[in-house]
Amino acid sequence: MRYPLRLISPRPRGGLARAFADAGVDPCGIAIIERKAETIVVRVDGVAAPVANIIKQQLLSMGGDAAVHRDAIAGGPPQSSVYIIADRHRLAELPAKLARQPFGLAELGAGVERLLAAIERPPASVTLPRGEIDLARRPIVMGVLNVTPDSFSDGGAFIDPGAAYERALAMIEEGAGIIDVGGESTRPGAAEVSAETELGRVLPVLRRLGGAIPVPLSIDTRRAAVARAALDAGAAIVNDVSGLRHDPAMIETARDSGAAVVVMHMQGTPETMQVNPGYADVTGEIISWFEERTADLIRAGIDRTKIIVDPGLGFGKRLEDNLTILNELGDFAGLGFPVMVGYSRKSFIGKITDREPALRLHGGLAALAKCLAGGAAFVRVHDVGETVDFLKVWKAIEGAGADR
Repeated sequence: MRYPLRLISPRPRGGLARAFADAGVDPCGIAIIERKAETIVVRVDGVAAPVANIIKQQLLSMGGDAAVHRDAIAGGPPQSSVYIIADRHRLAELPAKLARQPFGLAELGAGVERLLAAIERPPASVTLPRGEIDLARRPIVMGVLNVTPDSFSDGGAFIDPGAAYERALAMIEEGAGIIDVGGESTRPGAAEVSAETELGRVLPVLRRLGGAIPVPLSIDTRRAAVARAALDAGAAIVNDVSGLRHDPAMIETARDSGAAVVVMHMQGTPETMQVNPGYADVTGEIISWFEERTADLIRAGIDRTKIIVDPGLGFGKRLEDNLTILNELGDFAGLGFPVMVGYSRKSFIGKITDREPALRLHGGLAALAKCLAGGAAFVRVHDVGETVDFLKVWKAIEGAGADR
């Protein structure tokens, strides 16, 4: 029996270890006590009433708890969601308790173990064909370089290869850790262009940048032929807004090249994605989709250390969906993959601020703050210098809190 699990991310806490040390707590005990100070909430879906009661009783016996449907004690409803509430120490003990119970609860316990491992041992790096991206200094800033005449954000300012090259150098100087080159607009309603057109836009830029810059290159494309040519020209990452679904050859291309892949969630296609998108539980549905999609990619031979997931803000999402994803971004940590967020200049910011794309930086920094709170490993942005300055100050404040 399969019980879908979803991490409900804890609220951030800062400086506890240092505060305990200042209070004279024994160093050997600080890590143990700090684990007990953080409550983790895990949602389990599709739980029958008897199972809900077992979970609650097991947790109560350990000093934890579970939030269950009010009618579960009387045998109903047939299925509901249960929220497990425990500190890390008790959560680690729960699988052994569940292993002795009926209703497939041993499998639920194994899922809890996997979820806890993802929380406690997040990915430390992303593997590239040559080298890796160290995530110790997360988030990594990916600079957007659109070489299209119809981008929503810059209106074709970098369609000329020389201008694109200079912009890439400027973004690296400002602190970009990756340059993402795209030759097809994927704004809402955008029409698909031919592979030849896309290649004609990106290859002159990639060939000039490949081997000439100190940061990895990413190709933003849905087509295997474009990805293959870009990888030959020096790119190391394939950023596919379709989640490697648009082109059946994309998985093979990424696998055989050893490229890292950004797997993005999108409801529909760029042409149709904003035509009445809808979700009952946007974060839960995207997490379930990622669980299935990443499992498919790993079975197809793509190493999990090469996978980055992107919830796809603005891609088949309503305003409320985008805001919910940002609020619940930490829930994606349970997947065990680095998370990328592309909020920069998106229309949901414009709807709130009534600003045109080029004037959405300040609203975007609010989204960046939520990305940091949610543990994003990568942020994909147009305004690199301003983003890097924000990150420097944020990290200085966080460091001061931890060292106080």
